Amino acid sequence: MAAKEDGQRGFLKAPLIQKVINTMWFANKHDDGVLSHKHFKPFPYPALALVLAAIKCCIDEWMMGTWMDILFTIQEYHSTYKSHLKCLQAFEDATKTYNVLPAICSRLYEVRWYVYMPLH
Repeated sequence: MAAKEDGQRGFLKAPLIQKVINTMWFANKHDDGVLSHKHFKPFPYPALALVLAAIKCCIDEWMMGTWMDILFTIQEYHSTYKSHLKCLQAFEDATKTYNVLPAICSRLYEVRWYVYMPLH
């Protein structure tokens, strides 16, 4: 299968990841990613691990074939979050020479929805 031209294939390039990031931190000028944009460029690894844990929660809600509400709580998803963060850090260490994960996180920031930047 040929790679899509819009760049939506590959490690951490699923459109769902960008949609969650945009919805959570960049949907409007009052969101944290916009107001505190310096803390989100490049997109932080802990925040990316949180997104991946939230996606896991959504998958878990459909585990039995029908939707079942599952609360996204620290008690249920802390180990999932830590596991994702550890994997991201291991991936960065393994690919440090090529700057892969920082480039991915920079792209996640650059492709955000709301592009308003404060003047200060």
